[in-house]
Amino acid sequence: MTTTEMPGADAGFRAVNITKHFAGVPALSGISFALRPGEVVGLVGHNGAGKSTLLKTLAGAHRYDGGELYLDGEAVNFSNPSEALAHGVATVYQELSLLPNLTVLENMWLGHELIGARGLRKADMAEQAQALLDEFGLDLDLEKKLETYSVATRQLLEIAIATSKNTRYLLLDEPTTSLEGEQIGHLLTYIKRLVQKKNVGILLVDHKLDELYDVADRIVALVDGKVILDADAKGINHEDVVRAIVGNDAAEVAIQEQATRVAKDFTDAEVALEVKCLRGPNLNGVHLTTHVGEVVGLYGLVGAGRTEFLRTLIGVEPLEEGELRVFGKEYRPKNPTDAMKHGFAYLTEERKIDGIVPRMSSPQNVALPVLKNFSRKGFLQSGRLKGMTSDFVKKLRVKGDVSGPIEELSGGNQQKVLIARTLAQNPKILLLDEPTKGVDIGVKAEIHALLRTMAQEGISLIVVSSEEEEILEVSDSVVVFAGGQSTCDPLPVDQLSIAKLREMAWSNK
Repeated sequence: MTTTEMPGADAGFRAVNITKHFAGVPALSGISFALRPGEVVGLVGHNGAGKSTLLKTLAGAHRYDGGELYLDGEAVNFSNPSEALAHGVATVYQELSLLPNLTVLENMWLGHELIGARGLRKADMAEQAQALLDEFGLDLDLEKKLETYSVATRQLLEIAIATSKNTRYLLLDEPTTSLEGEQIGHLLTYIKRLVQKKNVGILLVDHKLDELYDVADRIVALVDGKVILDADAKGINHEDVVRAIVGNDAAEVAIQEQATRVAKDFTDAEVALEVKCLRGPNLNGVHLTTHVGEVVGLYGLVGAGRTEFLRTLIGVEPLEEGELRVFGKEYRPKNPTDAMKHGFAYLTEERKIDGIVPRMSSPQNVALPVLKNFSRKGFLQSGRLKGMTSDFVKKLRVKGDVSGPIEELSGGNQQKVLIARTLAQNPKILLLDEPTKGVDIGVKAEIHALLRTMAQEGISLIVVSSEEEEILEVSDSVVVFAGGQSTCDPLPVDQLSIAKLREMAWSNK
């Protein structure tokens, strides 16, 4: 890390004209703002506005292309998160970094254990760890493995650990997404305490304006990688923040695009899926109807409940209340195998976590859900199976060595293989969670064309996407989610725009 003196600068963590590009596409376009000690700054913006990129840049996880960062009057250039942490800048991301197979105590001291002449000073470590848990109000057993606790508890623990390392500036990326009512209140109370008692400056990314207004001194809004609003929280109301996030430029572009979109009429089409008052641990009332050959897009902000809805439909998340009908017949999902029998196929958002099997070939990955269809008297009919999988791999134009491990293919080709897997299941209702996540523009266009072809062949598709442009391009109608609820009936795509989607998502927070 390099530092140079900036005489006369105010104390704080300041960004000045920060830019960042990915493959030539700007993610941050001249970001300037300041985070001061003893202050909470709420950072808001639509999906893809640059919030997470900004946090990673401030934390040293991304190297910025241009501009400058100043920490308490000195220009800094962190080469990695460890350097940022050594200078008092700690970050807690949505994707938790704690290790579930280690104990609570091991996680709390990982990488900076206390070592004496006889080895680990475990008693001292336990005493200090317990003091931190007590301060944060966490009732945890230091000797239990972290995997035995809920995601919400792990989130709170990670934040507690981050604040224990002489932190002066704490960056929090959607910390309340996996928390529930009482836990959220406890976290917000702790944030206030950190600011008041320890003079920590906190940058808080949150889609829930009510939560931000509870703790934030200032609100900063990003639109397309630019600061569009930086105002005292007491001097600006919710409506002004939403209006800034919606963005006039997006509205103008959307008005022009809207004229070229024509929604299909599915009034007389057969109903494929009917959902009424669906409730679960993270769902508070979802209503939705899809028809044969229709593409229904699900739009919402992080934590809105879209992924949980899809996982409930296939029996991964529990269904507590509600009515489900598939082609007119009552449906109660038990597990993914049962869902597949009822015509569902599911594409996960996280292909590396619960999608691909890295060391298997592409045809083997395609075949996994349908192996029993190619088994006779306990023997696998490998010839038929190979022919089927090869046909799907060719149909989706998977490039690269498909006979080798799938992990050696590009991300876009891995995604094609997973889509081929869903098609191999001969689905009637296809659930796609972020189908173009992490793929390049060319592959994205291919996938979009494939989705339309599948719909024309009579498959009912439900597509989750955080990209407004994608939702409007592939969907016939759109349902907006917020707070675990569907906030409206499916709206025809020709009645929507980027600005309208953002407004509906934020106005229901």
